[in-house]
Amino acid sequence: MNTAMIVIIFIVAMLVAVGFLVLVFTLVPAISQFKFLLRDLELTSGEVRELAKELKRLSALTEDRLEKVGGVLSSSRRTVDNVGDTLQLLNQNVLKRSAGLLAFIPALRFGWKMVKKIKGGK
Repeated sequence: MNTAMIVIIFIVAMLVAVGFLVLVFTLVPAISQFKFLLRDLELTSGEVRELAKELKRLSALTEDRLEKVGGVLSSSRRTVDNVGDTLQLLNQNVLKRSAGLLAFIPALRFGWKMVKKIKGGK
């Protein structure tokens, strides 16, 4: 082999060696960061599982309480309907029939005040 060929092979070998060193120096920190990332991902995954369990528990609890609220609203609706029917019955039977007599109440109060004034008492 002649000297030029040996120099070219040596230069190519040096370039390959330098390239390999650059590759190793860049990949070692990347691999280290990847290990940290995987460790962090494992911790985050555990936290997500715990949060998912807690969310399911809260969802079940909320659903149970909403069912109770639904029962309370249904009971309140029935109560309001009953009170409304009672007031309507009271209005139709008592107040409309005695409206003429109820109109005299202010006149009676006025007369009573006049009588008190005349007598001089309170």
